[in-house]
Amino acid sequence: MMKTWFGSYYTSSHGEAVEATVLAVENSITIGFRREDGITRRARWEMQDIVAVLDNSIQATRISHSKEPGARLEVNGKQALDFIMAMQAEQSKPWHKKSQTKEYGRNLLIFLGIVTVLVTAYFLIVPWMSEKLASTISVSTEQQLGNAVYDALDLSGQEDKEATAVLNEFFQEMKVQTPYAIHITVVKSDVVNAFALPGGNIVVYSALLNELKTYPELAALLCHEFTHVNNKHSTKSIFRQLGSRVFLSLLFGKFGNVTSIMVDQADKFKSLKYSRSLEKEADLDGLSLLRERKIDPEGFIGLFRHLKDSAPASAMPEFLGSHPDIDKRIAYIREGSKDWQTNENSQLKTIFEKLN
Repeated sequence: MMKTWFGSYYTSSHGEAVEATVLAVENSITIGFRREDGITRRARWEMQDIVAVLDNSIQATRISHSKEPGARLEVNGKQALDFIMAMQAEQSKPWHKKSQTKEYGRNLLIFLGIVTVLVTAYFLIVPWMSEKLASTISVSTEQQLGNAVYDALDLSGQEDKEATAVLNEFFQEMKVQTPYAIHITVVKSDVVNAFALPGGNIVVYSALLNELKTYPELAALLCHEFTHVNNKHSTKSIFRQLGSRVFLSLLFGKFGNVTSIMVDQADKFKSLKYSRSLEKEADLDGLSLLRERKIDPEGFIGLFRHLKDSAPASAMPEFLGSHPDIDKRIAYIREGSKDWQTNENSQLKTIFEKLN
């Protein structure tokens, strides 16, 4: 708070008045005046050393300083008195009741509010926008990103080449139309898992493959993972997970930077978690692929049931670990496959039997 006044300043009790300009703030007043020799001077009085009274005879506020006897200042009207008394009363308050402290508190709350908005933007809005930008990426760019991550995983030494050939033959026999070049790799591992990368690479672990008892179960598994690729679920989820680290690169089309970030994080994508809405979409779109080929929908149900029984909680495959409510999944699979005509596909069955 600041006030300015004009007044008459007396340097001593017997001195003559000189015109003065007064600047008053919360804790002091500064008096600017010109001496007889023409030199401009300033006097600064601390608020706690000031005595102010109203002189009714001249209708002015008379201000004196306890440490400068004889010096005084006269300012027309009562405004100066009111201001000085208000500031002195303010200074006498405990620190937590002072207006300045309250203003500081308000400013702190405003600052914390801004920080909260920024943090919310960082953790919520930026990942969401990254996911939206992922929807605009071309298939060829997704394939480049996914291939780079696949190469970084260096799975060639663990590959079961015979099983890999069988699963690729099986998927090709399903004749699924897609702009992606789907390639399935079987990796020798005791982990019960499967995951899809952007652009078309699908990895199935041998421990999961060994759990499958029928060809409809394998078809359900591959259709589920294929949907993650075909609907850009993998790309969206990875970009959302990486958030601000890829947002600016995506915004300005610097996909080389995105590739580097994804390669550095490659191991994390083995256990990529999808939202429940994306998992349900992968189930239902995968179910539609089975319907078109008249493959028994019990493939999905059998897959869910015996995997839930056999896989420990710490090693749940992504499609169980991300959406563990198996009963609900079975319910909407059954609902979606009512009045469904199925035919045994001898070719798929023959290919599946090569795994045994």
